Amino acid sequence: MPPKGPKIPASSHAKEQQNVSIEDLLFPRSTIVNLAKDTALVGADANAANEEEQKKVILSKDAVTALQRAATVFVNYLMLVSREGATSQIRKSCNVDDVLAALDYCGLEGLKAVVRARLDEYSRALELRKLKKQQETGSVPEAGPEADEPETQEDVEISEPIDTFAKKPRLEG
Repeated sequence: MPPKGPKIPASSHAKEQQNVSIEDLLFPRSTIVNLAKDTALVGADANAANEEEQKKVILSKDAVTALQRAATVFVNYLMLVSREGATSQIRKSCNVDDVLAALDYCGLEGLKAVVRARLDEYSRALELRKLKKQQETGSVPEAGPEADEPETQEDVEISEPIDTFAKKPRLEG
């Protein structure tokens, strides 16, 4: 009888054997269609009577599939380059600067301004939502020197990991 090998959980072994295709990673079809229609509105004729007429952009099934695949490949490639930038700086996670550097690396410097503007809009919306929630609950935010500035991931840097499970020194007495 042959020797028994190490026991591998069935679920992880099945995942290793399963091939992942681009079809498994595609963004939702409705999201891609809405983005494409909004982008078409930006480039549409300004002489159109109303927004209803402008929104009647028709995309074929093949066009939507091509947009889905292209968006998925682009985002995955951008994330790959961002991760490489983060690992070169000995970090496990990517931040905004890594994504912006990846855009530079890919030759898409023109998108940096758009991404930065959208990021600023997003952080302002988060801050407004936070203030609204605090007003609804009746709690007042602390007034301090940094109360006006939103805390982002860029502002917080930890140089060494904090060891919360360290043993206390034994005191003999």
